Amino acid sequence: MSEDKINTLTVEEAVEALKQYKEKTGLSQSKIAKKMGVSEAVVSGFLSGSYKAMESIVPKVQQLIRVEDKKEVAPREPDFKPTTISTTVLNLISYCHVSGKIGIAYGDAGVGKTMAIREYKKHNPDTAIVITISPCFATMTGVNELLADELHVQEKISRKIQKEAVNKLRGSNKVVIIDEAQHLTVRVINHLRCIADESGVGMAFIGNEEIYIKMRGSGQAAYAQLYSRIADPEHLLTTDIKKDDIRLLFEDIDMPDEALDILYKISHTGYGIRGAVNVFLNTASAFGEITTSGIAQMAKKMSIV
Repeated sequence: MSEDKINTLTVEEAVEALKQYKEKTGLSQSKIAKKMGVSEAVVSGFLSGSYKAMESIVPKVQQLIRVEDKKEVAPREPDFKPTTISTTVLNLISYCHVSGKIGIAYGDAGVGKTMAIREYKKHNPDTAIVITISPCFATMTGVNELLADELHVQEKISRKIQKEAVNKLRGSNKVVIIDEAQHLTVRVINHLRCIADESGVGMAFIGNEEIYIKMRGSGQAAYAQLYSRIADPEHLLTTDIKKDDIRLLFEDIDMPDEALDILYKISHTGYGIRGAVNVFLNTASAFGEITTSGIAQMAKKMSIV
């Protein structure tokens, strides 16, 4: 639908546009309502023509359709590909899952760790539990709340959450994956280790160098109980990224080899694969095509190379 047409929808056209959007996307009325910032009852009434102030909803429909149309033509991030690093992370998680051990993958940002976690979760939706640690959830209480949400634990008291979480995990054939694990304190890491020990499930800690330092300590005996339970740590660096990884990542994109060379160089900087992908997306958005000069100009504009 053209931009001009979207801006001049009648009530009848807006109702039809929303019906077509619902059918096309397969979204429920509640999810559509959330996108529009209204209640599900409003969407239901609008679609049926029974809402009292039909005209007031038309601008919200116009805004929804306009944004979604722009999303359709916007350049998309390349799909997941089994690069050297993402495969290493997948293998580590799989090992923890099968063996019931604790593992750690740590290193540079932007190398594909989180993408690998999402891919593992995608293929193991019922047996992989993923919690992402932000600073506000880095406490024992915060971690317990995240686990409670994933395990559908109803308890509200932290120690009771832990007890029920252990019971739910024991014999469940699940693996717990902790992303951004560097935010955890040693005390909370030990708390999670205890949950893994008591339940027998595997647990994979994924983060930057800090998580390894916290687990390894300085060789003190106080850290031995924690570190002795870790499988061989996987150290992931931007310098591990291979040219074939970049070629694989962008294999569906028509671009010159020289442009790939620039993206490969970007991937070896502190920006990693994420930086290469961002340069690609911004180039496609700004120029409408991928050329060597376009990639080079965008990388310079973004102060990446």
